[in-house]
Amino acid sequence: MKFTLRAVAVAGSAALLLAGSGVTADIAAAGPSGAAAPGIQAPATATATLAPSTVTFGQKVVVSGQLTAPSGLSTGPVAGAKAYLQHLAVGSTVWDHAVGTHYKHTDSNGRVHWGVKPANNGRFRVYFPASAARSQATSAPLLVQVHPLIKLRNLTTAPTLTKTPILGRVRPQLDGVLYLQRFRDGAWHRAGNATANKGKFSFSISPAALGKLKYRVVRHHDAAHLSTISRVLNITAVHRTLQYGAVGPDVLALWKRLKQLHYDVGPKSHSYGWDLVHAVTAFEKVNRLNKDGDAGLAVWKKLSHPRRPHLKHPISSGYGVEVNIPKQILLISKNGKVWRILDTSTAGGYYYTNSQGQSEKAVTPVGHFSIQYKLTGWVKSKLGELYYPSYFTNTGYAIHGEGDGNDYGEVPPVPASHGCVRITNNAVLRYYYKAFTDGTSVWVY
Repeated sequence: MKFTLRAVAVAGSAALLLAGSGVTADIAAAGPSGAAAPGIQAPATATATLAPSTVTFGQKVVVSGQLTAPSGLSTGPVAGAKAYLQHLAVGSTVWDHAVGTHYKHTDSNGRVHWGVKPANNGRFRVYFPASAARSQATSAPLLVQVHPLIKLRNLTTAPTLTKTPILGRVRPQLDGVLYLQRFRDGAWHRAGNATANKGKFSFSISPAALGKLKYRVVRHHDAAHLSTISRVLNITAVHRTLQYGAVGPDVLALWKRLKQLHYDVGPKSHSYGWDLVHAVTAFEKVNRLNKDGDAGLAVWKKLSHPRRPHLKHPISSGYGVEVNIPKQILLISKNGKVWRILDTSTAGGYYYTNSQGQSEKAVTPVGHFSIQYKLTGWVKSKLGELYYPSYFTNTGYAIHGEGDGNDYGEVPPVPASHGCVRITNNAVLRYYYKAFTDGTSVWVY
């Protein structure tokens, strides 16, 4: 067999071509520069880092990649190379471009960076496509794990014996079971569970007593997320809002406190009846609160540091009566001190037709008077019926009850009478024989 040996110079490289039997073999050798011959790609290497590796939803993860390849007699960074950030979701086998990212080019140090906010556990890697001069390269995958974010609606107070919702949502929008925990006796204890719907959830608490409470919400881990714990809600259990018809130990506590402050509260009771409604109304009038007869948070707060009405005309011995028109309260004094504070309604300032058929303005006379005479039971007058009236003028002005005593409107929290001083029927009976006696001093101002 005959062989022919030929030397061919290609781009500064020596190539030996062996030809024989119609077969040609190329043998490429590296030249002085060490660069690969045409058609041969340099083996590139990709590395990547990720920080932090564990985040709470909404926090950013920075993924950095670097590409190096042989250059001359050494290996160095590759500038200007195209790079992609790829993501592998939990349970998937397919690497996709990371959502919200675009390809980038490496800088002069061969580096590239992305900032991403992962929603679920998963892996990231950096992929560098091949070029004419080098091979493709892919970094090793890096794991990132995500705690969901539990956001709670702010709640600082909760009324006792009343259901109060703890509302919140899970981000990203996740369903599943969540657990409410309460801190007591030095540890966290389960206080309920709820299922999130479209990420939203609601728990209900009903504090049994006053005091400081701590609550938090927990979500256990799943395949795509780590477990997570919400911030702590510091809640103060306060008195619930009490209204007519309420029953409970807090009603009795309210009764005791108002009685201590000398308000006309009626007989001891666990039930929120009309006596307590009017006592609370009188308290609201004295303390410049909304006059609705309900014991809400503002009333409970004021009960700790209340305003106290003072007598303008104290009498050293026996009983006296003072009617404060601006405040719409009636004070009964005993031996020079405030003994009872009553809800009252005086003249409404409107015009009406009097018993002589004339138009007259509803005005309560002011000045110093005394109880001149009294009538028992229901007394019919040309302007209506009066209950146990105690007249303090000889022209028909009296302290009296009205209606059947079961309607808040009969002694409203505003001036509403023709000129008399209205109090509740129950209050009339309590003081008719004791304080509203003939000759009792009555000051109206």
